[in-house]
Amino acid sequence: SEGLVSSRDLERLDPEYRHSLKVGDRVWVYVVRPEDAQGNIILSLSRAQIETDWQKAAEIFDAGDIIEEAVVGANRGGLIVNVGRVRGFVPASQVYSVRLPAQADDAEREERLSQVVGDKLHLKIIELDRRRNRLILSERAATREWRQAQKERLLDDLKEGDIRRGVVSSLCDFGAFVDLGGADGLVHLSELS
Repeated sequence: SEGLVSSRDLERLDPEYRHSLKVGDRVWVYVVRPEDAQGNIILSLSRAQIETDWQKAAEIFDAGDIIEEAVVGANRGGLIVNVGRVRGFVPASQVYSVRLPAQADDAEREERLSQVVGDKLHLKIIELDRRRNRLILSERAATREWRQAQKERLLDDLKEGDIRRGVVSSLCDFGAFVDLGGADGLVHLSELS
């Protein structure tokens, strides 16, 4: 049987997608009401797209994959990202690329966090609750996993006598720590000139 998609629902769709629709296309729909007062089945294309994105997010969560998404907004509590059409949240405690002072007030926190709006971040989904419409992500967990993978690959590749380029990550009384791209190495004070 046929179902109806309201004009209001069509307006919620991306204009490019909406204009690409033609008779005979196969599309996913969400059943809003099996039957209205006139006996019509009421359907939604936009809700079907959102449900599909929730399913993709669940697959990413179950697989433990790291994704790259752009930051679309910020508030004093953290960052807002979209995973498809699903709105996700990165709490400030899970943001790695922005350092927040411990005594920062709400305005300063929001200002610092808003500096990364538009940037793409590597993120890992750490909580997904479809019923509560809750998608929580972590840049810190994604960075930790990425660095661990880089470290393992670096340690597999390193051989005694190799010459590598690195970045000094910190200095101390007994030498310098150098980031070799995933792992820090120590250059002892006796090896520095």
